[in-house]
Amino acid sequence: MCSCNLYFNDELIMEDVIIVEKEGDKIIAIDIFGEKKELVGEIVKVDLNENKIFIRG
Repeated sequence: MCSCNLYFNDELIMEDVIIVEKEGDKIIAIDIFGEKKELVGEIVKVDLNENKIFIRG
């Protein structure tokens, strides 16, 4: 399984993210434990080599 760390405005806010989806004006992130976060912003970078997702809001 591949998981990523999620950064919002360059700050680590969530680890082990396995799902990221856009829902209206929100971005929904879910980790391996089922914890869910909703953010307003845009995905600016997905780096699968470093396992990082960057969102700006």
